[in-house]
Amino acid sequence: MAEAPLDERWRRLVEQEWTTADAFSTRAAELRAVRAVAAGGLGAGRVFDGHRNALERLMQHRPSDIPEDVRNRVSAGVLRLGVWGADPGPQDGTPACLNPDQQTVSGVKAFCSGAGHLDLAIVLVRRTPEGPPTLPALIDLREPERARVDLEWFRGSVLAQSHSHRVVFDRAPVVAILGEEGTLSQEPWISGDALRSAAVWAGAADTIAATVTAGAGRSDEAAAAAGCARAILGPVNTWLDAGLAAVNEAHEAGSDPWPVVAALRLELTERLRTLSRIAAEQHGSRGLATDETLAEARADLDLLLLQHRSRPSPSSSAPSRRSARDRPRTARKLRSALP
Repeated sequence: MAEAPLDERWRRLVEQEWTTADAFSTRAAELRAVRAVAAGGLGAGRVFDGHRNALERLMQHRPSDIPEDVRNRVSAGVLRLGVWGADPGPQDGTPACLNPDQQTVSGVKAFCSGAGHLDLAIVLVRRTPEGPPTLPALIDLREPERARVDLEWFRGSVLAQSHSHRVVFDRAPVVAILGEEGTLSQEPWISGDALRSAAVWAGAADTIAATVTAGAGRSDEAAAAAGCARAILGPVNTWLDAGLAAVNEAHEAGSDPWPVVAALRLELTERLRTLSRIAAEQHGSRGLATDETLAEARADLDLLLLQHRSRPSPSSSAPSRRSARDRPRTARKLRSALP
């Protein structure tokens, strides 16, 4: 069955009180929730991930930058939030930039998850047209004529419920500027964002693995495929725990969690692609044509993994405690320690 509409999914999250700043007592509990939402559909999982990212940035990273009344409503979970960072392609318009009045933004952003459904978004904009697209601006999206959603740009059927559209800003009001250029790439916050993304991928893996293991009794080949799926899915919890421990340690000690988080993301990417292939081989063309849940989960996951390909540490604000030469060694060490 296809993923439920985003508004319907979001109402359930509000009823569960999962949209509030204090919804989860630990990051581990938050990751379990993000994973569960994504298992029910990657569209809502992606939007929920963005909401939790924005909550942490606004309530823990830069709380003093936003007005108190906005902070109170954000904390209560009554405002839908997101983080939009992707610049438009050459044919998609002029990149979003702070206007000379320093109070509004004009221009374009792409892959804006939750577009048309959010109230506020942290948008990475340019301070000047020639500057880098790394200045985080909290923008009010509640005036549609100031933040126009282009429903024609995202034409693919994958991740439809993420509503990841192109958005055209026309003097959209800025609620607050969150620090300086590069603030959103600071550790340990950026690794926390990456960890939530990994939890979304794990939710997709849960859905795909469930379709494989459900057919285990049909034949010896199906049973073997189910065994492979379980072998791939089993270590996911261990990998997420390793990333969680690294990010928590970074919060407490100021260490750099990115080598562990990057290795974790690389491992997840490789293993989830294998899981997706196993599912396709087991179900065959007929299964993929008739099993809407499996087909949707595989296509959505493939697009997400392409958008979040592993890269070196994005942090430009603090020197890493490990050199680039150490990071492959970290990845090998992590792999050898995990199941």
